[in-house]
Amino acid sequence: MKIRTITTGIPSPFSHDYLQRAAEFNAACRTRFQANGYEVQSTRLSTQVWNAEIDIDELLALEQKTEALDIKFLSLGTIFPAHPNAAQHFETVADAIVKTETFFASVSIDMKPDLLIEKRASKFIERTAKIIQQIARRTENGYGNLRFAALMNCPPNTPFFPAAYWQDSGMNFGIGWQAADLVYDTFADAPDLNTALQHLKTRMETEGQKVVAIAQTLAQEHNVKFVGIDVSPAPMGDESIAYAIERQLPGHFGERGTLTVCANLTRTLRALELPLCGYSGLMLPVLEDIGLGQRSQAGCFNLDSLLLYSAVCGTGLDTIPIPGDASTAQISAILTDVATFSSRLSKPLSVRLFPVPALKAGEMTRFQSPYLTNTTVMSI
Repeated sequence: MKIRTITTGIPSPFSHDYLQRAAEFNAACRTRFQANGYEVQSTRLSTQVWNAEIDIDELLALEQKTEALDIKFLSLGTIFPAHPNAAQHFETVADAIVKTETFFASVSIDMKPDLLIEKRASKFIERTAKIIQQIARRTENGYGNLRFAALMNCPPNTPFFPAAYWQDSGMNFGIGWQAADLVYDTFADAPDLNTALQHLKTRMETEGQKVVAIAQTLAQEHNVKFVGIDVSPAPMGDESIAYAIERQLPGHFGERGTLTVCANLTRTLRALELPLCGYSGLMLPVLEDIGLGQRSQAGCFNLDSLLLYSAVCGTGLDTIPIPGDASTAQISAILTDVATFSSRLSKPLSVRLFPVPALKAGEMTRFQSPYLTNTTVMSI
């Protein structure tokens, strides 16, 4: 079992005391979990800077402070459309991604379906689409969109980035584990899906109780609130959730039966008797999962398939490579579709799109990153 992230939330990153305390707490958490046999892939910091006026110079100065404290991942939080400073924040957020290397940010599109087609909502979604385009044009291969997302009904204090934003009465922390390998091993050993899910529930609760016990001890020792585990079995590289799901399919991920496995896996995750937080559902990040990348390249699924799966999964459309010349209207339509799903189903979803400059549908991406695999650009 690997821990993808230990994410500590603080009220303000502009307070040196909070920054330093969070950095020290994350280091203590890493040491404790590693001493108990867990690989900790990252520690992160989550906050919410978009509650006040903010400019890019302040953010650039903040990055220098975080670098001095060895903080490598910091979420600036999410922009809400109703906030009085939202217009100014929209002018800042693309620069915040393009001009830094450690900051993540998001925009929240939380509206009822009938409001999503009104002019004000349409303009908000259009501005979000333009941010995605700006980041794509201004970063190599559009890579900066790894650190930006559109959120729909996502709760605060989610450990996984870029959906993380702080909202609490003080410091807190949550755990996001990896666990795709646990799903693979359990599904490979089971004769049928029902048995596989029963065994997975038992194994995850057993492992989760160990993680929770360590986290609760740390919470008491450091007087930092523990918000829970996001039990989404996050894939990375060779640890593929697509390959895991295929152990209970007659064919490849994306072919018949995939929706049923996805729905019941998510149901099982949300039924775990553990303190849950964040998505706690199935993640399908195409560019972060070698199996998803290969099945996408082979044409086993498309954007419509992923949109369908998002109705029963956890995250929505995650790390999707799309043509570099995708128009603002096309990107806006994708965002609106996912937002409509989220609103009608009352579930947290998010969108991370990668318009890849100079590439068209069917052409291979060329990312050189430890966090991304490569696959063909999807048709929209």
